[in-house]
Amino acid sequence: MADEREDERPDERAGAGDTLPEISAEEMAARQARLAQLDLLRRVQRARSGTPEERLELAFDATDDVLNALLDNEATGEEELTIIARRRDVSHEVLRRMAGDRRVQESHRLRRLLVLNPKLPASAGLRLIPNLFLFDLVTVLITPALPLEIKTAAENAILQQYQSLPLGQKITLARRGNGGRLLPQMLNDASADVVRAVLNNPFLTESTVSTAVWKASHQHVVILIADTARWANRNYVKMALLRNRMLPLGRAVTLVGTLTPGQLKELSNDPTVPVQVRNLVLQQMKKKPGGAA
Repeated sequence: MADEREDERPDERAGAGDTLPEISAEEMAARQARLAQLDLLRRVQRARSGTPEERLELAFDATDDVLNALLDNEATGEEELTIIARRRDVSHEVLRRMAGDRRVQESHRLRRLLVLNPKLPASAGLRLIPNLFLFDLVTVLITPALPLEIKTAAENAILQQYQSLPLGQKITLARRGNGGRLLPQMLNDASADVVRAVLNNPFLTESTVSTAVWKASHQHVVILIADTARWANRNYVKMALLRNRMLPLGRAVTLVGTLTPGQLKELSNDPTVPVQVRNLVLQQMKKKPGGAA
């Protein structure tokens, strides 16, 4: 995987060089209509040997013959290739060919744009994933419509380097990442700062948090979840916390006071509940209507 310096700002690095303005569907249609007025053979000839201005205009062409002619032309540069890579109306085969092109493989911008294009065949995208930067991979995870194989490969690439990441990158990743295996990994991090950041991640689910409580290796994981109202008030999370022996008694007192009679009864009959917590539960059952021991 390409190196990524710790002092670089991830958001800038992930999209570095991708500064061309978006082309609206209306403008794209107008450009293609103008191009279609020219004979196809003439357009192909211009694509193979035309001026930079002509090549730039032909990058919007609707036909594979013209786009393939542009790719055949060694003079075709990154600006024209960027236009093609960003288009969602280009054929799978043109994008597949681009993915294997030397100019694409040598350009971070083009590799990134191609992988983020949902029209790129997954088999071609998989070859580009190992050469993306960390936060390009995060962008892959949160981009809709990309193939599952691409997202899985991106998640694997992140997990492979996760333990060696600097703390600052871990915290940024905790705020932005998603994925079925990535979030649980970050929720059990040895750094409380990382866990605190991931608890505010918009992709986090109650199921992931409750599972993290069960599998926690560090007490700060349990404490931070118990102190985060967004999660501690969720039923499955609350019940998992009260069964965890790393939960401080003071926080257990607060949680037990929010339990329903049914939850109190469930915990009172559960031998996995720590003795001190079970005693709190029995005391609470005597106080709550319908919850008498």
